[in-house]
Amino acid sequence: MQPPDVNKAEQKQIEAKGFSDFLDRSDETGIRWIRRQKDGSCFFLAKDNKCAIYGVRPAVCRLEPFTIVDYDYERNTIELELNFPASCGCEGIFEGETLHAEEIGKAAQAIVKKILALTAKDLCLPETDKKVRSETRSRILRRTVELTDLTV
Repeated sequence: MQPPDVNKAEQKQIEAKGFSDFLDRSDETGIRWIRRQKDGSCFFLAKDNKCAIYGVRPAVCRLEPFTIVDYDYERNTIELELNFPASCGCEGIFEGETLHAEEIGKAAQAIVKKILALTAKDLCLPETDKKVRSETRSRILRRTVELTDLTV
């Protein structure tokens, strides 16, 4: 299961920057996603092609251009890969910008925490339960497989 784009804390930070009505209606799972502009671009992409909420952007945005491909709950490690093909179309990735490992690590941890919380809720168990952690890893691995286009 994909976690929401923003959690309540992230939503409050964005609202404190003066933004409102930036979330879509809830989907069938009750999760709300960041709205897109009419052209399909991010709601927060300004006319100068920069992020209008860069300082308070949610974990899902801080993690770009990476995606989580595995979560080893026994070792408490998260494996990341470049988010292809999306990273190929992002003009800012290879413009010499330094990617800070600590910030990316914290973003990955925040996203795994969101998935853990959703899984715990689904299973009616605490996040610390081994079944929750195992199912969280399974969900991440299934998503990775689903995103991999193996057709020739």
